[in-house]
Amino acid sequence: MTDIFPILDYTFHWVPSFLFAFARISAMIFLFPYFGYNAFKPRVRVMFVFMLTLIVLPFTGPFNFPMDMSPLQLFALLIKEIAIGFFIGFGSVFIFELFTFAGSIAGKQMGLGMAEMMDPTQMIRSSLVGQFWTLAMMIGFFSLDFHHFLIQTVVHNFQIIPLGAGHFPSELGEMYIKAGSNLFYVGFQLAAPAIVFMMMLDTAIALMARIMPSLPVFLIVLPVKVGMGLFIISVSMEIFQTLAEPLLKETQYFIYNTINLIG
Repeated sequence: MTDIFPILDYTFHWVPSFLFAFARISAMIFLFPYFGYNAFKPRVRVMFVFMLTLIVLPFTGPFNFPMDMSPLQLFALLIKEIAIGFFIGFGSVFIFELFTFAGSIAGKQMGLGMAEMMDPTQMIRSSLVGQFWTLAMMIGFFSLDFHHFLIQTVVHNFQIIPLGAGHFPSELGEMYIKAGSNLFYVGFQLAAPAIVFMMMLDTAIALMARIMPSLPVFLIVLPVKVGMGLFIISVSMEIFQTLAEPLLKETQYFIYNTINLIG
């Protein structure tokens, strides 16, 4: 007759480990670019997280589950693992929100503030220029193998932050506040060429209207601003090629710092 106690002991150690690892990985995948987009069907995403957890679980090791742990303590640990996953995953969101923010500012200056379309990745309405810049950045995301880095992060973060471990120091909040302020700062820098050029164009049109009162300003201003704005966007693609790699490396550095601070 097969002894059932080793099976119970094996289940007692590995089932909580699977639940905690599944919770942390689910939180990370939910926020990761591309992997967390609504274009992924929920069933596909759950199956992807499930298979990824099975692959990662041998590297995490079994969780030392105390015999006297109450369900409330178990639930608190589960929430903690979800919070760790959210903090790690949120670090990868900044770079794409940066281009969305910069594109919305540039679009308003071009006269395309009301021009929105459905974002196929997140299934929400977003700025036309912001969506274009975000999709352009997504190309850099794949060409620079940033998706490989995210999957490596899913595996290696358990080596620095074991299951049931980790803490949230005050430096972590300060780092995220600083990253949020830098998002607006860099976003305005990216949109600055379009803003300055559109202001110069508005000034030139105002002078022309002053010199030629019969000029139909309201008839020509919007097509001119849209046409020149599209020209600026096409020129800005060269700037994105130089900015893509440094920004992605900065994002990698930010995620590494987040993992080290929590660990």
